Amino acid sequence: MLITKTKKIFWIATAFSLAMTLLLFPITARAQSALGLSAIPPRLEITLNPGEVKTAQIKVKNESTVDQTITTSATDFIVTDDEGTPVQIDTDMSENRWAGSSWIQISPTVNDIKAGQTKSLTVTVLAPDDALPGGHYAMILHSPNTSTVLDSTGAAIQTNVGTLVYITIPGDIKENAQVKKFTAPRFSEFGPINFETIIANFSDIHISPIGAINIKNWLGGTTANLTLDKTNIFPYTSRTFENTLNRKWLFGRYRAQVNAGYGTAGQIVSATIFFWVIPWRLIVLILATAAITFVLIKLLKKKKTVIGNE
Repeated sequence: MLITKTKKIFWIATAFSLAMTLLLFPITARAQSALGLSAIPPRLEITLNPGEVKTAQIKVKNESTVDQTITTSATDFIVTDDEGTPVQIDTDMSENRWAGSSWIQISPTVNDIKAGQTKSLTVTVLAPDDALPGGHYAMILHSPNTSTVLDSTGAAIQTNVGTLVYITIPGDIKENAQVKKFTAPRFSEFGPINFETIIANFSDIHISPIGAINIKNWLGGTTANLTLDKTNIFPYTSRTFENTLNRKWLFGRYRAQVNAGYGTAGQIVSATIFFWVIPWRLIVLILATAAITFVLIKLLKKKKTVIGNE
């Protein structure tokens, strides 16, 4: 009888746990399956002359557990922040100096993709006869028939994914960049020391600065070399680079210089700052301890002298 009751309690507990699992997690599971869409490659670079036509292959993979109908289109985008985030533009950008979506044709534009399947698409780029030298940019966007799903909180999640297209027209391309900002705390007691570098691109094309922050101590010795992240900066936008000198024990005046190369001719951007690291409270504590020790030693010596004279 006792065994029968124990089995009943076990199966009731198991059923309750299963019911709670299904109740708490169904939305999350559906969101993950609907979000399983990948664009391959995430970036496509094409160089062609005015009036020339080139084709390339891209792929879209349905990594979800459900079949999806995917519509693919080319659209323009802009970058408005210092993180390089592309933002889709729905308005007509055909007159924009950097726009390239009107040059792009995609075949096919609609695909039925089964769960786990990958489909190939042909991208044709036709450069106008009057195409200006420099960079032109677009986004090939893959949109499922259900463009949003709900996450576990009930918030809408965008499921569109895409490939960024970088089109380069050779010719007389202006390349110019500047260090817009290079900062670190002017005075610190201890490390680590955080650096912020903002590089602005005034070129006719995107740039990919390669460089580092060289840090020297007050004796001229090299303390560290911090490498800048390798990333693209679109024309007439800026990008923020963050680096950290991960050392706690530092002392004195330091010189930090950022140097980054960019462009086809090997141009250099550079900036220099100075900062101090003084562990002043530790120094005060050491001096106070030394002073107290000195006074105690003097008092002990004086006491011994008095006792000796008696």
